Amino acid sequence: MRRFSFLLICLVCQFSISQQFSSKVIVNSESLNQTNNSVFKNLEQSIIFFVDKNQWSNDNLKDFEKIKLNILITINKYEDGFFNADFEFQAFRPVLNSTYLTTIFKYVDKNIQFSFNEFDQILFSENQFQSNLSSLLAFYLNIVIGIDKDSYVYNSGEFYFNKSKNILNLANQNNNSGWSSSSSGGVLNKFWLIDNLSSPNSKEFKDFIFNYHSNGLDLMHNNLKEAKNNIITYLSYLKPLKRRSPNSILLKILFDAKSDEINEIFLGGPEINTEELVNDLNYLSPFFSNKWNSL
Repeated sequence: MRRFSFLLICLVCQFSISQQFSSKVIVNSESLNQTNNSVFKNLEQSIIFFVDKNQWSNDNLKDFEKIKLNILITINKYEDGFFNADFEFQAFRPVLNSTYLTTIFKYVDKNIQFSFNEFDQILFSENQFQSNLSSLLAFYLNIVIGIDKDSYVYNSGEFYFNKSKNILNLANQNNNSGWSSSSSGGVLNKFWLIDNLSSPNSKEFKDFIFNYHSNGLDLMHNNLKEAKNNIITYLSYLKPLKRRSPNSILLKILFDAKSDEINEIFLGGPEINTEELVNDLNYLSPFFSNKWNSL
């Protein structure tokens, strides 16, 4: 009995110190003509448990330090336990000395095929492919942790990017669709996302992620004008990446996550000269030119 109690305490402690995420999962099945929705509710709960209770890092985080993660799963097709769905991931980290949460990752992966039956447990192994669903989730969770780490300490997320790369390699070895370099037209996909994040091509991206958060947003409580001027400088550091890779997936995920926030930062006071900023933003991310020109 004492041995059982000790093991139970150890298990509870492991869960309490290993949680990296606070997640919200929504499975949207409105487009389906489905009368029994229990499988979709069970999928929601299974993913929440998978994300929040598995040990993704050795960090001992307080609740306010955890990464807030939203996952929206839109079911396109479902039949006898087989799914086709779009997965949208959005992750946030807290800003120093504030209640504000800043988006660090926003990405949509479409037409994901996976199997899941009601009351299934989602299993994952770092060294063995278990399922397309668990690999997909673990792949993006490690990317999110890597970017979160980089936002606090420069280039500290590499360990987690390598984990994601290993997950991709195992999925490809098992001939699963959606993991190859040619998926989704061969430009914006999991393969090229992790290939760029784990290569020297990510230097400017990682420079920006660290400085924008640690010397920009995290400084705003103390010196708003200095923080804004710092962000202008750090944005200009992205220009070599743009010249080298005009259609960089790293720039896409960065501005998908940050465009609204950057716009809001510079629409408010204190006023500073934004002429150079607007020119840089239009060069780096012309897709959002309407936002930039409003500055």
